[in-house]
Amino acid sequence: MNETPPPPLALSPAALPDAPLADALRLVALDGAPVLLASSTHSAAPPHRTDIWALPLAGRGPSGAVATIPQLLPALPRWDAAAEGGALSFVVEVAGGAVNALVRLDGASGLRTSLTAHRPFASFSGPRFVRGAAGSLPAPSPGAPGSVSAVVDNATAVVLEPAAAGGASTERPLGECIDVVVLAGSPGPTAVCKRVAPGASRGGALPGTVRVSARDAAYGPAGAEDAPFGDRRVFELDADRAGGGLVIVATSAAHLLVAHRPAPGAAFRVLPVDAGGADPATFSSPCVLVTDRTVTLAVLSKARTPDARALVATWPLDPPP
Repeated sequence: MNETPPPPLALSPAALPDAPLADALRLVALDGAPVLLASSTHSAAPPHRTDIWALPLAGRGPSGAVATIPQLLPALPRWDAAAEGGALSFVVEVAGGAVNALVRLDGASGLRTSLTAHRPFASFSGPRFVRGAAGSLPAPSPGAPGSVSAVVDNATAVVLEPAAAGGASTERPLGECIDVVVLAGSPGPTAVCKRVAPGASRGGALPGTVRVSARDAAYGPAGAEDAPFGDRRVFELDADRAGGGLVIVATSAAHLLVAHRPAPGAAFRVLPVDAGGADPATFSSPCVLVTDRTVTLAVLSKARTPDARALVATWPLDPPP
Protein backbone atom coordinates (compact mmCIF):
# COMPACT_ATOMS: atom_id res chain seq x y z
CA MET A 1 0.00 0.00 0.00
CA ASN A 2 1.42 3.37 -1.01
CA GLU A 3 1.94 5.93 1.72
CA THR A 4 0.19 9.26 1.18
CA PRO A 5 2.84 11.97 0.67
CA PRO A 6 2.80 14.76 3.27
CA PRO A 7 1.64 18.24 2.24
CA PRO A 8 4.43 20.70 1.42
CA LEU A 9 5.92 22.69 4.27
CA ALA A 10 4.75 26.25 3.60
CA LEU A 11 7.16 29.16 4.06
CA SER A 12 5.74 32.57 4.93
CA PRO A 13 7.37 35.94 5.68
CA ALA A 14 8.29 36.87 9.25
CA ALA A 15 8.17 40.47 10.45
CA LEU A 16 11.93 40.75 10.84
CA PRO A 17 13.01 44.34 11.59
CA ASP A 18 15.55 45.78 9.14
CA ALA A 19 15.45 42.59 7.06
CA PRO A 20 17.51 44.13 4.19
CA LEU A 21 20.46 44.46 6.61
CA ALA A 22 20.35 40.84 7.83
CA ASP A 23 23.17 38.53 6.77
CA ALA A 24 22.61 35.47 9.00
CA LEU A 25 19.85 33.78 11.00
CA ARG A 26 19.73 31.41 13.95
CA LEU A 27 16.89 29.88 15.97
CA VAL A 28 17.02 29.35 19.74
CA ALA A 29 14.51 28.16 22.32
CA LEU A 30 13.90 30.42 25.32
CA ASP A 31 11.40 29.18 27.91
CA GLY A 32 10.32 26.57 25.38
CA ALA A 33 9.44 29.14 22.69
CA PRO A 34 11.24 29.69 19.37
CA VAL A 35 13.11 32.98 18.97
CA LEU A 36 14.59 34.04 15.64
CA LEU A 37 17.97 35.78 15.83
CA ALA A 38 19.40 37.83 12.96
CA SER A 39 22.74 39.56 12.54
CA SER A 40 23.86 42.56 10.51
CA THR A 41 27.48 43.60 10.06
CA HIS A 42 28.29 47.28 9.73
CA SER A 43 31.60 47.51 7.90
CA ALA A 44 31.53 50.61 5.68
CA ALA A 45 34.00 52.38 7.99
CA PRO A 46 35.67 51.69 11.35
CA PRO A 47 34.71 50.93 14.01
CA HIS A 48 33.27 47.72 12.53
CA ARG A 49 30.64 45.77 14.44
CA THR A 50 28.03 43.04 14.13
CA ASP A 51 24.66 43.56 15.77
CA ILE A 52 22.35 40.67 16.69
CA TRP A 53 18.68 41.20 17.34
CA ALA A 54 15.78 38.94 18.29
CA LEU A 55 12.27 38.32 17.05
CA PRO A 56 10.03 36.08 19.22
CA LEU A 57 7.98 33.81 16.94
CA ALA A 58 5.47 32.60 19.53
CA GLY A 59 4.91 35.81 21.47
CA ARG A 60 7.47 34.99 24.18
CA GLY A 61 11.12 35.89 24.48
CA PRO A 62 13.40 38.87 23.86
CA SER A 63 12.72 41.41 21.13
CA GLY A 64 15.11 43.91 19.58
CA ALA A 65 18.89 44.17 19.98
CA VAL A 66 20.45 41.45 22.15
CA ALA A 67 24.19 41.77 21.38
CA THR A 68 26.76 44.03 19.74
CA ILE A 69 30.07 42.44 18.75
CA PRO A 70 32.98 44.80 17.93
CA GLN A 71 35.48 43.58 15.32
CA LEU A 72 38.76 44.75 13.80
CA LEU A 73 38.06 43.73 10.19
CA PRO A 74 34.92 44.22 8.05
CA ALA A 75 34.34 40.51 7.35
CA LEU A 76 30.90 38.98 7.97
CA PRO A 77 31.54 36.69 10.96
CA ARG A 78 29.81 33.35 11.30
CA TRP A 79 28.28 32.84 14.73
CA ASP A 80 25.91 30.71 16.75
CA ALA A 81 23.75 31.22 19.83
CA ALA A 82 22.52 29.11 22.72
CA ALA A 83 20.20 29.74 25.65
CA GLU A 84 22.02 29.08 28.92
CA GLY A 85 20.28 29.74 32.23
CA GLY A 86 17.67 31.95 30.58
CA ALA A 87 20.30 34.17 28.88
CA LEU A 88 21.73 34.07 25.38
CA SER A 89 25.38 33.19 24.81
CA PHE A 90 27.22 33.44 21.51
CA VAL A 91 30.22 31.88 19.79
CA VAL A 92 31.71 34.06 17.05
CA GLU A 93 34.47 34.00 14.43
CA VAL A 94 37.10 36.70 14.93
CA ALA A 95 38.80 37.50 11.63
CA GLY A 96 42.51 38.16 11.97
CA GLY A 97 43.50 38.43 8.33
CA ALA A 98 45.27 35.15 7.61
CA VAL A 99 43.47 33.12 10.32
CA ASN A 100 40.21 33.17 12.25
CA ALA A 101 39.93 32.62 15.98
CA LEU A 102 36.79 31.77 17.96
CA VAL A 103 35.48 33.54 21.05
CA ARG A 104 32.54 32.84 23.32
CA LEU A 105 30.45 35.73 24.64
CA ASP A 106 28.55 34.97 27.84
CA GLY A 107 25.13 36.58 27.64
CA ALA A 108 24.68 36.91 31.40
CA SER A 109 28.09 38.27 32.39
CA GLY A 110 29.35 39.72 29.10
CA LEU A 111 32.57 37.75 29.61
CA ARG A 112 34.55 37.16 26.38
CA THR A 113 36.55 33.89 26.33
CA SER A 114 38.91 32.56 23.65
CA LEU A 115 38.21 29.00 22.54
CA THR A 116 41.18 28.66 20.19
CA ALA A 117 44.14 30.25 21.99
CA HIS A 118 45.73 26.78 22.16
CA ARG A 119 46.26 26.88 18.34
CA PRO A 120 47.02 30.49 17.39
CA PHE A 121 48.24 29.61 13.87
CA ALA A 122 45.22 27.51 12.86
CA SER A 123 42.12 29.06 11.30
CA PHE A 124 38.78 28.10 12.87
CA SER A 125 35.46 28.77 11.15
CA GLY A 126 31.77 27.91 11.23
CA PRO A 127 31.35 27.68 15.04
CA ARG A 128 28.23 26.08 16.49
CA PHE A 129 27.27 25.08 19.99
CA VAL A 130 26.87 21.32 20.40
CA ARG A 131 23.11 20.91 20.51
CA GLY A 132 20.92 18.81 22.72
CA ALA A 133 21.14 17.49 26.27
CA ALA A 134 24.59 18.30 27.62
CA GLY A 135 24.40 15.39 30.05
CA SER A 136 24.74 12.86 27.23
CA LEU A 137 28.09 14.25 26.09
CA PRO A 138 31.54 14.06 27.67
CA ALA A 139 31.38 16.82 30.26
CA PRO A 140 33.77 19.79 30.12
CA SER A 141 35.70 20.72 33.21
CA PRO A 142 33.57 21.97 36.10
CA GLY A 143 32.37 25.51 35.52
CA ALA A 144 33.37 25.50 31.83
CA PRO A 145 30.99 26.69 29.10
CA GLY A 146 29.43 24.25 26.63
CA SER A 147 31.24 22.50 23.82
CA VAL A 148 31.48 24.01 20.34
CA SER A 149 32.01 22.42 16.92
CA ALA A 150 34.01 24.13 14.20
CA VAL A 151 36.10 23.53 11.07
CA VAL A 152 39.89 23.91 11.13
CA ASP A 153 41.69 25.29 8.08
CA ASN A 154 38.56 24.74 5.95
CA ALA A 155 39.18 20.99 5.96
CA THR A 156 38.68 19.18 9.28
CA ALA A 157 35.83 19.30 11.78
CA VAL A 158 36.53 19.32 15.51
CA VAL A 159 34.71 19.66 18.81
CA LEU A 160 36.24 22.10 21.28
CA GLU A 161 35.58 21.31 24.93
CA PRO A 162 36.50 24.43 26.91
CA ALA A 163 38.35 23.94 30.17
CA ALA A 164 37.86 25.82 33.40
CA ALA A 165 39.03 29.44 33.57
CA GLY A 166 42.61 29.77 32.41
CA GLY A 167 42.84 26.30 30.86
CA ALA A 168 43.20 25.33 27.21
CA SER A 169 40.37 23.82 25.20
CA THR A 170 40.38 20.11 24.52
CA GLU A 171 40.12 19.49 20.79
CA ARG A 172 38.49 16.30 19.49
CA PRO A 173 38.69 15.57 15.72
CA LEU A 174 35.64 14.53 13.70
CA GLY A 175 37.30 14.03 10.31
CA GLU A 176 37.14 15.60 6.87
CA CYS A 177 34.39 18.23 6.75
CA ILE A 178 33.81 21.83 5.61
CA ASP A 179 30.70 22.49 7.72
CA VAL A 180 29.35 20.56 10.69
CA VAL A 181 26.55 20.41 13.26
CA VAL A 182 27.01 18.14 16.29
CA LEU A 183 24.02 16.98 18.33
CA ALA A 184 23.97 15.25 21.68
CA GLY A 185 22.05 12.01 22.01
CA SER A 186 21.91 8.52 23.40
CA PRO A 187 23.98 6.37 23.26
CA GLY A 188 26.28 9.03 21.77
CA PRO A 189 26.45 12.23 19.71
CA THR A 190 25.55 12.57 16.03
CA ALA A 191 27.57 14.59 13.51
CA VAL A 192 25.96 16.17 10.44
CA CYS A 193 28.81 16.97 8.08
CA LYS A 194 29.13 18.67 4.71
CA ARG A 195 31.92 17.26 2.58
CA VAL A 196 33.29 19.36 -0.27
CA ALA A 197 32.04 18.61 -3.79
CA PRO A 198 32.90 20.11 -7.20
CA GLY A 199 31.12 23.26 -8.26
CA ALA A 200 30.95 27.01 -7.82
CA SER A 201 30.32 28.58 -4.43
CA ARG A 202 27.22 30.60 -3.57
CA GLY A 203 27.33 33.49 -1.17
CA GLY A 204 30.75 32.34 0.01
CA ALA A 205 29.56 28.78 0.75
CA LEU A 206 31.25 25.93 -1.13
CA PRO A 207 29.02 23.13 -2.45
CA GLY A 208 29.13 19.78 -0.70
CA THR A 209 27.23 16.62 0.15
CA VAL A 210 25.64 15.89 3.54
CA ARG A 211 26.71 12.88 5.58
CA VAL A 212 25.32 11.87 9.00
CA SER A 213 27.28 9.65 11.39
CA ALA A 214 26.85 8.32 14.91
CA ARG A 215 29.73 9.06 17.29
CA ASP A 216 31.03 7.46 20.47
CA ALA A 217 31.72 9.24 23.75
CA ALA A 218 35.05 10.56 22.42
CA TYR A 219 33.44 11.67 19.12
CA GLY A 220 34.99 8.81 17.13
CA PRO A 221 32.94 7.04 14.40
CA ALA A 222 30.40 4.58 15.80
CA GLY A 223 28.63 3.24 12.71
CA ALA A 224 28.02 3.62 9.01
CA GLU A 225 27.28 7.02 7.48
CA ASP A 226 23.87 8.03 6.10
CA ALA A 227 23.29 10.37 3.14
CA PRO A 228 19.91 12.06 3.79
CA PHE A 229 19.94 13.87 0.43
CA GLY A 230 21.96 11.32 -1.51
CA ASP A 231 24.68 13.02 -3.53
CA ARG A 232 22.74 16.24 -4.10
CA ARG A 233 24.92 19.31 -3.78
CA VAL A 234 24.07 21.69 -0.93
CA PHE A 235 25.52 25.01 0.22
CA GLU A 236 24.48 25.67 3.82
CA LEU A 237 22.90 23.39 6.40
CA ASP A 238 21.54 23.16 9.92
CA ALA A 239 20.11 20.38 12.09
CA ASP A 240 18.37 19.76 15.39
CA ARG A 241 17.30 16.79 17.45
CA ALA A 242 13.69 15.65 17.36
CA GLY A 243 13.45 13.36 20.39
CA GLY A 244 15.51 10.39 19.30
CA GLY A 245 15.30 11.56 15.70
CA LEU A 246 16.83 14.28 13.59
CA VAL A 247 15.71 17.14 11.31
CA ILE A 248 18.11 18.59 8.71
CA VAL A 249 17.63 21.62 6.47
CA ALA A 250 19.93 22.62 3.60
CA THR A 251 20.00 25.04 0.68
CA SER A 252 20.69 23.68 -2.80
CA ALA A 253 20.87 25.16 -6.30
CA ALA A 254 17.11 25.27 -6.79
CA HIS A 255 15.43 23.93 -3.64
CA LEU A 256 15.27 24.19 0.12
CA LEU A 257 15.82 20.61 1.29
CA VAL A 258 14.37 19.21 4.53
CA ALA A 259 14.97 15.67 5.79
CA HIS A 260 13.51 13.95 8.87
CA ARG A 261 14.64 10.71 10.53
CA PRO A 262 12.32 9.57 13.35
CA ALA A 263 14.96 7.47 15.16
CA PRO A 264 18.59 6.32 14.85
CA GLY A 265 18.83 3.64 12.17
CA ALA A 266 15.56 4.67 10.50
CA ALA A 267 15.49 5.95 6.93
CA PHE A 268 15.51 9.67 6.21
CA ARG A 269 12.46 11.10 4.52
CA VAL A 270 12.87 14.22 2.38
CA LEU A 271 9.92 16.56 2.89
CA PRO A 272 8.53 18.84 0.16
CA VAL A 273 8.75 22.61 0.72
CA ASP A 274 6.43 25.29 -0.68
CA ALA A 275 8.60 28.41 -1.04
CA GLY A 276 5.56 30.68 -1.13
CA GLY A 277 6.58 32.33 -4.39
CA ALA A 278 10.16 33.04 -3.30
CA ASP A 279 13.10 31.78 -5.36
CA PRO A 280 15.03 29.06 -3.47
CA ALA A 281 18.11 29.91 -5.55
CA THR A 282 18.34 33.11 -3.45
CA PHE A 283 18.05 31.36 -0.07
CA SER A 284 20.80 31.49 2.55
CA SER A 285 21.39 30.91 6.25
CA PRO A 286 18.88 28.08 6.81
CA CYS A 287 18.20 27.17 10.43
CA VAL A 288 15.95 24.72 12.25
CA LEU A 289 14.73 24.24 15.82
CA VAL A 290 12.61 21.52 17.44
CA THR A 291 10.59 22.45 20.54
CA ASP A 292 8.02 20.10 22.06
CA ARG A 293 7.76 18.01 18.86
CA THR A 294 7.15 21.13 16.77
CA VAL A 295 9.66 22.09 14.08
CA THR A 296 10.42 25.72 13.24
CA LEU A 297 12.44 26.45 10.11
CA ALA A 298 13.76 29.81 8.92
CA VAL A 299 15.76 31.00 5.92
CA LEU A 300 16.84 34.31 4.38
CA SER A 301 15.68 35.23 0.89
CA LYS A 302 17.76 37.72 -1.15
CA ALA A 303 19.98 38.58 1.81
CA ARG A 304 21.50 42.07 1.98
CA THR A 305 19.30 43.48 -0.77
CA PRO A 306 16.30 45.85 -0.59
CA ASP A 307 14.02 42.85 -1.23
CA ALA A 308 15.47 40.70 1.57
CA ARG A 309 13.11 38.94 3.95
CA ALA A 310 13.07 36.10 6.43
CA LEU A 311 10.80 33.15 5.66
CA VAL A 312 9.52 30.81 8.38
CA ALA A 313 7.65 27.50 8.46
CA THR A 314 6.31 25.60 11.48
CA TRP A 315 4.86 22.10 11.55
CA PRO A 316 4.20 19.29 14.05
CA LEU A 317 6.29 16.12 13.83
CA ASP A 318 3.39 14.06 15.19
CA PRO A 319 0.21 13.82 13.09
CA PRO A 320 -3.07 14.70 14.81
CA PRO A 321 -4.89 11.73 16.37
